[in-house]
Amino acid sequence: MIHYDINYNRLGLALVPLKLRQPLLMGLIYVMLSGVRRAASVFSSYREETNYRLTHTGQVCYLKAVLNDRFDNAQRRITIEDVDARSGTIIYKRELSRFLMVPERTTGNAVILNKRAFSGSTSVDFTVIVPAELRGSFAEAQMQALIDTYKLASKRYTITYR
Repeated sequence: MIHYDINYNRLGLALVPLKLRQPLLMGLIYVMLSGVRRAASVFSSYREETNYRLTHTGQVCYLKAVLNDRFDNAQRRITIEDVDARSGTIIYKRELSRFLMVPERTTGNAVILNKRAFSGSTSVDFTVIVPAELRGSFAEAQMQALIDTYKLASKRYTITYR
């Protein structure tokens, strides 16, 4: 960011001729430069934010870093794991507030599903594991929005608390 580091007070001082450098005039110039300094500060923070978003992609290591930076910056305990290649259907059980794997019919363990409460798909690609201590410290919708921003469009995921 060397091109954007400008000392505007020094620039204002350098642009005024020596004969005109009176305290009242310099104070007026510094006040006029305050808007420019504020705009430069907003630009600088926007540039840092944009560079952060551009350098972090949907790769697992970057997605994990983004989630830990946002939700668990101190201990960095949020992890991402691939889902086992187990056969079955993943459903969301409202009473437990979590996703469960229902085995296939061929295993002999019959499961009756309430169609109104059924919201499963055949599988997910990865799961985000969040420590149980972080439950309630942030809105899960914020985490989902952040994951949706960085993940590939075809990937499906679940958020589990352990």
